[in-house]
Amino acid sequence: MRILFTLICFFCVTHGIGQGIKGSWFGSADVLLGGSHNNYLVELDLKQENNEVKGIISYYFRETFQSFYVKGSYNPRTREVLIKDVPITYFRASASNGVECIMDLKAILTASRTSTAIKGVFTSKGKYKYTCPDIAFDFVYGESLNTDSLIDKFAAIKKIWRPSEEDVVVNEQKIYVPDSVDLKIVEPSAEKMEAQKILEEFTRREEVVGQEIWVHSDSLRLTFYDNGIVDGDSISVFFNKMPVATHQSLTDRGIVFYTVLDTTKPYNEISMFAENLGSIAPNTALMVLTDGVNRHEIFLSSSLTQNSTIRIRRKR
Repeated sequence: MRILFTLICFFCVTHGIGQGIKGSWFGSADVLLGGSHNNYLVELDLKQENNEVKGIISYYFRETFQSFYVKGSYNPRTREVLIKDVPITYFRASASNGVECIMDLKAILTASRTSTAIKGVFTSKGKYKYTCPDIAFDFVYGESLNTDSLIDKFAAIKKIWRPSEEDVVVNEQKIYVPDSVDLKIVEPSAEKMEAQKILEEFTRREEVVGQEIWVHSDSLRLTFYDNGIVDGDSISVFFNKMPVATHQSLTDRGIVFYTVLDTTKPYNEISMFAENLGSIAPNTALMVLTDGVNRHEIFLSSSLTQNSTIRIRRKR
């Protein structure tokens, strides 16, 4: 019986390591410096192909959300993970759009009888190494990309449905954009005319409806990234066929939107309108949709003749 128990434990541990680095990892990260400091609440969603990994790292710091598309490597022999050039908000920054430290994530995959984790540090490089101290972390493994994340739970508990300097909030067909002092409703005539022009072009193009997503909440977080090589793609985002943001350049830094569903409709629609094709056609984007419970990754592709649309239904 003891031998059987040992074999079972050995299988669980080796299976955890054998799965590689693919999956969702959650936890907090703490500055390695004396005194009391705010920590970072981090979510790392990775996919693995041979020794290459790619995915999204997101974190809350000082109640501000940041999200980045990242690429790196995983050594299955040493179980080492390396992701370079992650922008991390400086731990003493007084504002949400404060100084960023360019750091490398270095970690080792570990497994025990009870859990699988990655432990390591964000370490500074170059001109930042004398200013930005290392940030240690210990992330636990989630069962799947749809597992409840600490970030979503944190957002729900803290009710952080408000914009940062770079965010846009869509609510009741109005566009809210934060300035350095207050939240204001932006309705300049020039912007309205531009939005009307884009709306007319949007209605002329063919609508291609892709996925239909079921969500738990009427409050959603949408984050757009360039899918693949950053090649100058620019998009407009439509909510229920109305423009909510225009001239958005897609990069590896997430463009974040918060939206409230219209519960009087059987479904809501989110559409991507291509303003150009970048240097590599067509215009493609990765949209990550989070409803506070589940997380969905949706790939969108649009052209100068077609709009890419997904439909959202809320579970009752």
